[in-house]
Amino acid sequence: MKKTRILKNEWPSFVKDFNSQNQFRRATLTLGEDAVIGEPGLPLVGLSYDEEERKLDVYLGCLDTKNLAHLSHSVEVPRAVYLITDQEAPNPVIGAQIQGSPGTGMAYLIFKDERPENVRCQWIANVAYSLFEIRGGKIHGEDQKDWYDAERLVDETTTPFVG
Repeated sequence: MKKTRILKNEWPSFVKDFNSQNQFRRATLTLGEDAVIGEPGLPLVGLSYDEEERKLDVYLGCLDTKNLAHLSHSVEVPRAVYLITDQEAPNPVIGAQIQGSPGTGMAYLIFKDERPENVRCQWIANVAYSLFEIRGGKIHGEDQKDWYDAERLVDETTTPFVG
């Protein structure tokens, strides 16, 4: 396993590239030693870096049809960003590490070894089922419409992170 520090002036391009290459991968976010978000893994929507506000946000997917990109964690005044790789793994990028301001815990974003296309498809299916439940779970025969609506919602949510 190898950690590569990303230089601060490269963070905007790193975030864009990281999102493009890893969006929809199933991820778990660990804060410090014990706080785990997204176990057993949620689809990565993307990272967002705001240079003016001096923060780096991690967004994971959820089933709230009004806001599918769930802000999982915000690192205020990030001090360092590391790319974690393993050349022996099927996908060499296995995660990222974000170091916040002094006194805050380290944030670890670790990917599960699963195909992003499968994760995206499963996320769309779950959102489609949520749409069915919102209708009361009784009106059947609109599964195709639910699927297309869910696919549109997921695409609208994720596109800004890679565009």
